[in-house]
Amino acid sequence: MTQIAGLVALASLAVVVAALAYLHIAPTGLSPLRNAVSQYGITPYRLGYRVATIAFALAAVALAVGLASGAGAHEQASLVVALLVLFALTRALVSWFPMDAPGRTRTRTGARHGLLAITTFLAIALAALRLGTVLHAGTHWHSLAGVSTGLGWAMIAGLLVMLAARSIPAIAARFGAIERGFYVLAIAWSVVFAVAFAG
Repeated sequence: MTQIAGLVALASLAVVVAALAYLHIAPTGLSPLRNAVSQYGITPYRLGYRVATIAFALAAVALAVGLASGAGAHEQASLVVALLVLFALTRALVSWFPMDAPGRTRTRTGARHGLLAITTFLAIALAALRLGTVLHAGTHWHSLAGVSTGLGWAMIAGLLVMLAARSIPAIAARFGAIERGFYVLAIAWSVVFAVAFAG
């Protein structure tokens, strides 16, 4: 089951990368440096954004299944599984609650989008940190403990910088690049463990 879950996760992550790549080359008028990834969800190319979010949710479910079936004696892995399920749920929902257009009045839907986005980012960062601790104390995938912890802390740092962008204009002007950096870290962490599970 772990191997199958790893393969499903890898296939799903390939769809995530393909969808995001398409959005970045499509004539959306958005700047990867300035604009949030979620802003693709309020353009005529919103379907590409939805495909990316749902595929990432599916990858997280597959990783949760793979970890649950392959962790063996790692009872503490249950928290990581729960965080991955939380990530999957919020990632699947976020495109159905689009962000507010920049400069427009804050709406309830936009507020929900923000809450879902923050929960998503925090869930995968904490999953990476927790998994690093679990693997360090065990034997299965022990060599990946440091990788998981390092990527987890990098995601936490990226999340803090994104939150700082709310009050620091110089950071806000580069929000898009910072958020995309977080995406790269989250996808990289997911790929590492999808490959480990599939191997």
